[in-house]
Amino acid sequence: MGIIKGLQIATANEFHHGIIESDFAMAINFVKHGCPAQYLCTTLLEDIAILVKRIFQVHWNHILQEANLVADILAKKGQDLSYGLHIFHAPPPDTIHALSSDAMGILRLRGCK
Repeated sequence: MGIIKGLQIATANEFHHGIIESDFAMAINFVKHGCPAQYLCTTLLEDIAILVKRIFQVHWNHILQEANLVADILAKKGQDLSYGLHIFHAPPPDTIHALSSDAMGILRLRGCK
């Protein structure tokens, strides 16, 4: 659902290029290659395919959790927010250092702050 919401925001803002990164390798694999019949993800993948057609170029990347500190901080922050979609128009102050680290490709060990 996170991928779908991200694509909906991208298409609503008329983005023409996108990089979709997830630490959930199976999700990226399903988007790239389809999902086996025993999984109930066909409808989600169809929705993703429709949204992707509205964007000129999309790259799909599996990224290790350790390489995406910002996503980890935002996921934890989401636990304290009210239910629903929250869009930040500027990076929250507690993500500034993490943005720099992610941009430089600095990895952190799991469990380390």
